[in-house]
Amino acid sequence: MRNNYQILNIALRQLTSRKRQTLLTISGIGVGVMVLISAVSLMDGLLSSFIDKIVNIAPHVVVSGERMYSLVSDTLFEAEKGTAVNLIKNVERQDEEMIKNFKRVETLIKSDPQVSVTSPVVNVTVIAKFGTISQPLEIFGIDPDRQDEIVKFSSNMISGRFSELEKTPDGLMLGTTAAKDFGLRLGDKLQFVSNLGKTFQVKVVGIYSTGINDIDNNAYVNLRVAQNIAGYRPDEVSQIYLRVNDLKQDYAVARTIEKETNYKSKTWEEISSSVIALYKMISMMVYFLVFFVILVAGFGVANVLITNVLEKYRDIAILKSIGYKKKEITVIYILQGTLVALIGAAIGCLLGYVLIIIMSSIQITPSESNTSMRSDRLQMGKSPWYFVLASLFALVVSLVASIGPARGAARVNPVEILRGER
Repeated sequence: MRNNYQILNIALRQLTSRKRQTLLTISGIGVGVMVLISAVSLMDGLLSSFIDKIVNIAPHVVVSGERMYSLVSDTLFEAEKGTAVNLIKNVERQDEEMIKNFKRVETLIKSDPQVSVTSPVVNVTVIAKFGTISQPLEIFGIDPDRQDEIVKFSSNMISGRFSELEKTPDGLMLGTTAAKDFGLRLGDKLQFVSNLGKTFQVKVVGIYSTGINDIDNNAYVNLRVAQNIAGYRPDEVSQIYLRVNDLKQDYAVARTIEKETNYKSKTWEEISSSVIALYKMISMMVYFLVFFVILVAGFGVANVLITNVLEKYRDIAILKSIGYKKKEITVIYILQGTLVALIGAAIGCLLGYVLIIIMSSIQITPSESNTSMRSDRLQMGKSPWYFVLASLFALVVSLVASIGPARGAARVNPVEILRGER
């Protein structure tokens, strides 16, 4: 085997013999790596930001009033020996889905050491009226202190204080989206009309903003007020929110609650599964498109090497005539593809890093449309794995593109070339 330095020197000299074409190919790989890094960073940043927001301002598990199985099942028994069966159908009235005797249910839930805090919630939709505006509004009756431990309202207030809700029996706290829809400000009074035809008047004591429209479109009142609006008794609620000590255990906690209480429980992943799936689907589409950018750059690598082989037939013949083996000739051209990929990847990583910094500093106008999340800046991920994986992908594509030209160079017959037959 020849000296490694000699093989590297030959590879470099052949690459630099066509500087313009080589530089264009390196640029193509660099741009492909840059685009891939920035695309992965953007999609990963958006998904991570959404998950962080959900984990920080939403319950980890929601226990609803829906039962896992009916309390009274249908009864099937034999009427006469081997001739017929009688079916007693359960026609018991199905009450509205609610959690009855919720304090006992909370006691069962809190028996799990993974549960850190629980909060009862009454969820009801009313017709809200303010001035000439009249439209549906979803309100939640809460225990302010306990709910604040779960949703962190006090750190997201933009007007008023969250503690005022507990001090004001007829107080109302609502998100910025709902406040804008009605044109409400601190101190304004809003009228509710329930589905039972009852009228209630509440006073705005606080306005919050979480950055997630689904939450900022809601309104919150004290638990007893919501129970009166919904026609619930004091021991009845719609849901129980809870947080767990170890987020990785939320699924196991939800399944345990279902088994112990017979009430259906969902984790934050299950509740947000459609949004997370949408983010992942968009990410896959972006990665698929960027794949072709680097694939085109791979064709550029193949083009450079094929051209080098065609122009260097005589040089290859001379190398083989002085003792270079097929394996060594193959290594020369594989090495050329590797060098082009490494230089292009290095440039792409540098450009990708700069682009991530620039994009993450760009201010954007928060959208007021019905999107899942708002932000005043592009959310960009900054994991070093973006650079490693993008570089490896570019290297693999370049190596695959180098195989054909390298094998072609190794098959050159020096006798034919030196005789002038080719």
